[in-house]
Amino acid sequence: MANLKLGSSDIKQLLANFASRQRQLQFELDHTRNMIKKLKSTLPAIEQIEAEQAALLAEVEAELEVVNTPAPVAKSGTKRRGRPARGKTKEAPVKPTPKAGGKKTKKERSSGYRLSEYDELVFKALRETGHAMINTQIVAFIEADKAAQGENPGTDEVQKMVVRSLQKLANRRDDIKKTPYEGRGIAYALPEWLNGKGVIKKKHAHKE
Repeated sequence: MANLKLGSSDIKQLLANFASRQRQLQFELDHTRNMIKKLKSTLPAIEQIEAEQAALLAEVEAELEVVNTPAPVAKSGTKRRGRPARGKTKEAPVKPTPKAGGKKTKKERSSGYRLSEYDELVFKALRETGHAMINTQIVAFIEADKAAQGENPGTDEVQKMVVRSLQKLANRRDDIKKTPYEGRGIAYALPEWLNGKGVIKKKHAHKE
């Protein structure tokens, strides 16, 4: 095999080619890093939007199920034709008039609405951490809380139930407040954590 001999001009050309290739690879590396950084910063906001859309869809589906559920048809006994026999006509039972100061009905006793298990867990997550939380943080907290009790409902199930609770507590009931964080999405906070202008207090602000 013949020895490959390179002259100074050949070596200079090779060095120039390698330097050019190095600059190209460095540019591609920097570009890739910037893309990763941008995608990571936009991911929480996209997840939040998707979660709210899923909650809205679940709510609409639940309402449609209620509307489309047929009312039960009361069964009627076989009636005889003709006039009823004398002395056998049943009188409608007279309902006793409730006494003043008596026991109140269940509807009267209930002044608010009952919180579900996941409603309570959402409040627990906020109270124990003491700061605003995004959807994924609340889900992670509840998963850890469930695991500590020996339960493992699965991330998808917890996510679905948390979305429903947030939809009710933040959108319909206004029991918890939405607050922007770092311009990237929505976090959830207790109402008392906001000042008179609706801005969250610094000590309760969202934390990564």
